[in-house]
Amino acid sequence: MKNLITRSLSGIVYVALIVGAILCGNIYFTVLMAAFILLGMLEFQHITMRGHSGANKAARILDIIAAVGLCCLPAVCEYDFDCSLSLIFYLMIYPVFRFIAALYDKSAAALRDTAMSLMSVAYIGLGIGMFNAGYIFLTTESKTLALAMFVMIWLNDTGAFCVGSLIGKRRLFERLSPKKSWEGFFGGLAFCVLAGYLCSAWLHLPVFNTAEWMLYGVVVCIFATVGDLFESLIKRTHGIKDSGKLIPGHGGILDRIDSLLFVAPATFVFLLLAGLF
Repeated sequence: MKNLITRSLSGIVYVALIVGAILCGNIYFTVLMAAFILLGMLEFQHITMRGHSGANKAARILDIIAAVGLCCLPAVCEYDFDCSLSLIFYLMIYPVFRFIAALYDKSAAALRDTAMSLMSVAYIGLGIGMFNAGYIFLTTESKTLALAMFVMIWLNDTGAFCVGSLIGKRRLFERLSPKKSWEGFFGGLAFCVLAGYLCSAWLHLPVFNTAEWMLYGVVVCIFATVGDLFESLIKRTHGIKDSGKLIPGHGGILDRIDSLLFVAPATFVFLLLAGLF
């Protein structure tokens, strides 16, 4: 009972932070997403990069700066600054600097840590940075779309858990997540598609028609599931149950944003294909 109360209170605070940041606007949302990236990077590095040399620590700081910068760059561009040089830095110059830093790392794991560094920036920083760009530049409907995305992610988790607990028999990906079932997956899919239909019926936004809203629900379900499974792969590879202990009753920040890390870039691409940029 005590763990349930702790988990519920932590979940309420987590949801309140996200909803509050979305409603408050660009700066607040950017700060929250940057915080997710910072905390996620620290957890990921703690799990995958065990070296403690000076060169290793300096390289890890460079990784965090690059990833957080990817999130903050759209907020800077909002004020009509020339961001082309910054984009070149993150897309081309950062890897070069990271490769140079690896030359000064004398540990036996220098090459592996360099690969993990590049992976961490792509895995955590790039996706959230892309979505933050969509939130900032799609000004009129961005708050509603961002809320819809998070609600669909949460509904997917809820639907998958409820349906999977009741009738789940066929394992979805037993090697990585023994409790996930195909029945649970389709339960989450049904919740997301229904949410898409309700968004079309209630919100009346000009950005999507009913079919596109329901298709977006399918996209959220698929990529949320993949994100969850990918984080399970990371944890199983390193023999841990949770990514951290930051959120009481829930584990680490990666345990909470694993779906977001895949849904966010998928949402950006979906908006791009829908011609909203």
